[in-house]
Amino acid sequence: MSLIFLIPIAGAHVMDHLEDKYLRKFPKKWLVSSITTLTILFEVSLTFLISTRTGLSFIESHFTVGFLLFIMVWFMQFNEFMGNQYANVDNQVFGDGKDIYRVSIFQFKVNPVSIGTFFYFSAAVVISIVAYT
Repeated sequence: MSLIFLIPIAGAHVMDHLEDKYLRKFPKKWLVSSITTLTILFEVSLTFLISTRTGLSFIESHFTVGFLLFIMVWFMQFNEFMGNQYANVDNQVFGDGKDIYRVSIFQFKVNPVSIGTFFYFSAAVVISIVAYT
């Protein structure tokens, strides 16, 4: 299960590296749709792997994996936001008193991985409701 916590972190770093090195020359719409599709396919394969390894039904694994990955993507963004806030406080108390990062309200950043994870989780909720009612 600890692998689920590492997947979004590793995915974000890999995507940043790939975007900086290779993906700048492709059209933006094609790139977003391709990365979103690859994210959904990866999550489906992860769900299938977990359902076969644990003996859970695919629908239960689908909901669990979708929920955990969506929370992890949201938590990574929230953790970065809180780290910036703490850096500002530390610098104002112990440093030169200047803001390092702009203080702002937390907003969920939309990127292809978060879009794919949101669609996957939304489908998991709808499928679970339909299947169990």
